[in-house]
Amino acid sequence: MKKVFPHINQGIGYVQISKLPFNQSIKFRSWISRNSLVNVSTGARTIEDCVQYSEYEYWFDVFGKELKKEYDFGF
Repeated sequence: MKKVFPHINQGIGYVQISKLPFNQSIKFRSWISRNSLVNVSTGARTIEDCVQYSEYEYWFDVFGKELKKEYDFGF
């Protein structure tokens, strides 16, 4: 499993949870607090279900190892 790169808007890095790989999205949603969700305005539209990249990065570094183990079959 790979860590996604942030989208940058007005100098702030964020990720859209619904655009994460499926398994990451499921696990991350169950971990993140609803208070951490932000809306990002990108000119003509507003993107919902976003979090600051630093929160995603923390989760990935601490809990992402568990997801990696799910895919290691030892072949």
